Amino acid sequence: MIHYIPARLLSLVILIVLPVAGLADSPADSSQHATGDRPRIGLVLGGGGAKGAAHVGVLQVLEEMRIPVDCVAGTSMGALIGGAFAAGMAPDDIERAVNSIEWTQTVGGQQNRDRKPINRKINDNYYSNAIEFGLQDGKLKIPGGFIQTQDIEDEIWQLVANAETVTDFDKLSIPYRAVATDLLSGEMAVLGSGSLPLAMRASMALPGIFSPVELDGQVLSDGGMLRNLPIDVGRELCADIVIAVWMTSPPTTAEDIETALAIFDRSYNLMIGANMREQIASLTDADIGIQVPMGDIDTGDFLRVAEAVKLGRTAAESYAETLSRLSVSEEEYIGWLQAVNRDKSPVYTVADIEVTGNERVNAEYIKANIRSIEPDVPFSLNKLVTGAENIYALGDFDRVSFRVVETGSEPVVEFNVAEKRWGPDFFRFDFGLAAQSSAGLQAILRGEHYRTWINSRGGRWQNVFQFGEQTIVRSDFYQPIDVQQRFFVQPSIVFENDIEDLYDDGDRIAKYFVKQAYAQLDFGMNIGTRAQLRLGLRHGQEQAIPDTGPPGLPELDWQRDTSLQLRAIYDTRNSVGLPTRGSFIHARYVNSEEWFGSELEYSLIEGVISQAFNLNGNSLTYVAGGGTRLDGQIPITQQSQIGGIRTFPGLRPGELRGNEYWFIGTRYAWRLADIQPLFGQALYGGIRLQAGQVNERFDNVREGTLYGISASLSGKVTIGNFLFSLGYVSNDTLRLQFSLGRPVAEGSMLDEID
Repeated sequence: MIHYIPARLLSLVILIVLPVAGLADSPADSSQHATGDRPRIGLVLGGGGAKGAAHVGVLQVLEEMRIPVDCVAGTSMGALIGGAFAAGMAPDDIERAVNSIEWTQTVGGQQNRDRKPINRKINDNYYSNAIEFGLQDGKLKIPGGFIQTQDIEDEIWQLVANAETVTDFDKLSIPYRAVATDLLSGEMAVLGSGSLPLAMRASMALPGIFSPVELDGQVLSDGGMLRNLPIDVGRELCADIVIAVWMTSPPTTAEDIETALAIFDRSYNLMIGANMREQIASLTDADIGIQVPMGDIDTGDFLRVAEAVKLGRTAAESYAETLSRLSVSEEEYIGWLQAVNRDKSPVYTVADIEVTGNERVNAEYIKANIRSIEPDVPFSLNKLVTGAENIYALGDFDRVSFRVVETGSEPVVEFNVAEKRWGPDFFRFDFGLAAQSSAGLQAILRGEHYRTWINSRGGRWQNVFQFGEQTIVRSDFYQPIDVQQRFFVQPSIVFENDIEDLYDDGDRIAKYFVKQAYAQLDFGMNIGTRAQLRLGLRHGQEQAIPDTGPPGLPELDWQRDTSLQLRAIYDTRNSVGLPTRGSFIHARYVNSEEWFGSELEYSLIEGVISQAFNLNGNSLTYVAGGGTRLDGQIPITQQSQIGGIRTFPGLRPGELRGNEYWFIGTRYAWRLADIQPLFGQALYGGIRLQAGQVNERFDNVREGTLYGISASLSGKVTIGNFLFSLGYVSNDTLRLQFSLGRPVAEGSMLDEID
């Protein structure tokens, strides 16, 4: 069952068909490729998500048998593979391209984190989901699709680099049509002009999963709903003889449709199957239909495209005798190859870079973040793709496209951006749970509102409301000083109330309310996408009073605290939860003095560092951290706490509390099973070793160094990361612990290492 439900979800997610650009006005000119006395051959490729990679194997066999193709029509993955072929890409090159695609990034959205601006990384650090709502006219709105399509479109650009400037699909190396569905009229849209990459990207516009494309009064989505195998389109385009290719799967059993999601998936497939059977029935004795059995490869199995290619080749070879009647002489086939013009990707030199489509986002800010190209410096198409990826990573756009525009003198590059339509007010929601043996359940609920681009420099107003074990009410205003957003100022006001247990030599003796209310003004510098420095002045009040416990416990009753805050962050992790590569460093210095009437005087320094490695799909992480009092007496509100499932398994949160600590540890996580590998969802078994010590403890106990070992079961699922851990500590404690979703704070900078 681990594989079943997610695979069905992805079947929904990636059934595929692309919205595009403009309806075809007329069939392709039959004179474009001289055919002599032979009949014109139209290739029709059906949809099927990852299964559609089988089309590549079929193309390879057609080439080996010297069968020329005079036009191509495709739906879904058929539009993707067919578009690349029609643009002049050889079948072997298409195979290399699809095998080299990082599908976990292109469809799954993984490993994009390093391109994000550092401030966005910090804001997103602990969210267990990526769902973002908008507010317009007093109503919450969600994006048109739950999966971003920018990386998909960028990969498509790479596939059709030869035809970047072609807008009439009859002028491609091979005339081509893509099929979509107009959601407004409910009719099939046959797309023969406009942006070829956009047409191909439309083959993944499954309603509600991928955003549809709005074009010329149409809202274009999955063509499989009406024509998953567009034989009639291919015949009208040019074909005297049709070669149609479609994929089949084993019959569905009752066990396959035991969930509501599986039933919905099956219903959708039945709709597609019905229109496909009608098209197959239209094949004549002169046509050739190639059916490719796909075994257990599902529509969402993009990590198995290499297997799908081989299945396509095997199926086509089984039709070799029938296909042989369409073979031509070697001389005639060479002539056809020359006509389809399989040139390599061009090299560009442009005079300027322009940005269009932006309404709120500053164009100069966008240009400053392209980084991959410069005017008057030659570059290839992949540099344009990188530029689009860098723009998209800014987080303000639904999609980014580009084109090279020929002007009166020298060409220019135009990046067209589509800002998120559900903004500029956004909302996010999250939750976290933590539990352990011999203790109660800890829970937090969090909501966040932020308004972007309040001014031309990118001002952002953010409000946080969190309730539960740790209550936070926060409002801040992030204001970049320069257009490139290298420097910024950020005022904030914060109220925080933590419910914390206090321990005396391992025995819980009290529950405290630890409160802080303060205003802070930070001045900062962003260093690329990986580092940030902040210098801030904080002024407020702090309180720590017992809720339960014996009489005579220490209290801190609303004392004023003014402090200088210096922070440095460096972050290259590919993900926050269970990273498999990258580094993280966070250090802070706090100096509280009797400024502005402060009643506290102390200084401290604290820092953590981690490094993650990917070892054949498994994860190895090293962690070190520590903090110490430099001067004065640190109040209870600022003391470091060690313990909890993430900082020191086997100890309870806050079990060790004091002015000074050090910690080292390592974790190895084995990938036990894939839940949904395309989205990085997997089940891990792990083992952790750690050692640490807390000095100048709150309970005045001198315990020395503690050592710990723990075994864990963890994973990434749709609702967030989960972690079960059984930890043993050298003070003879053994504890089972659990967490789900957003991490519940455990009281030190080690909280930031997952």
